[in-house]
Amino acid sequence: MDDIDRSILSLLQRDADVPGKVVAEAVGLSVSAVERRIGKLKQDGVIEKIVAVVSPKAAGRPLSILVELEIQNEHRHTLEQFQRWLDRAPEVQSCWYVTGDVDYVLLLAVRDLDAYNAFIDRLMSEQQALVRKYKSLIALKTVKRGLELSFGE
Repeated sequence: MDDIDRSILSLLQRDADVPGKVVAEAVGLSVSAVERRIGKLKQDGVIEKIVAVVSPKAAGRPLSILVELEIQNEHRHTLEQFQRWLDRAPEVQSCWYVTGDVDYVLLLAVRDLDAYNAFIDRLMSEQQALVRKYKSLIALKTVKRGLELSFGE
């Protein structure tokens, strides 16, 4: 990856819908050269996927809740099964397996507290043998939201 690739990535991270012509002009290459570079970045796994960022509020899921989970055991098979369960849960927007006092941190996007409670009820009934305890943090205000990586600009 060179400086031109990093410039292309910076532009695409801000707006993946930006026309190729605009990207080409910004980095000083032809449109076809930019398209080849983007194709290579995808092939190499640098660009994992192109997505639309949807407003949680507009989609009817305005409440963001972080949930810290502590689990009973960390057997490989149990963890894999639990992670598949989390992956299928529509409320779970992101999930991290972490070090420290807790084992997992989840980011939930839900309609309201009733939807959150329904998720917790489902979690505790379907995964009762695994989840030792949980702690919730309700987001009062989103200060920054995004996935953009900086390239030292």
